[in-house]
Amino acid sequence: MSYDIIPIGIILIISYILSYALYRKNKITKSLHNKIWNIVLLMSFLISAGMGALKAGLIDFSLNIAIGPDLIYWHGEIGIILFLVLLFHLQSNWSTFKKLLSNIAS
Repeated sequence: MSYDIIPIGIILIISYILSYALYRKNKITKSLHNKIWNIVLLMSFLISAGMGALKAGLIDFSLNIAIGPDLIYWHGEIGIILFLVLLFHLQSNWSTFKKLLSNIAS
């Protein structure tokens, strides 16, 4: 089973650049730009976590259902989206994270 990291990455990077360009050209607000990517981050987390929990439940109850391999594949694909959008989120909120980490360290 192989995952589509490069096509997913290209689509997400282009989408992020487009929404960022729209924000920079004042076609959308910064708040809307952030909301779009926060929603993508939340949805990818919920879907990936839900699939992981479902698969864990199937394993715990020793249920060998035919959706197993497909579920693992899509869990991985959504996890790739989650990771890449997390990187966008960290990049766009780095100053806040840096301040938070410095407050924790002191």
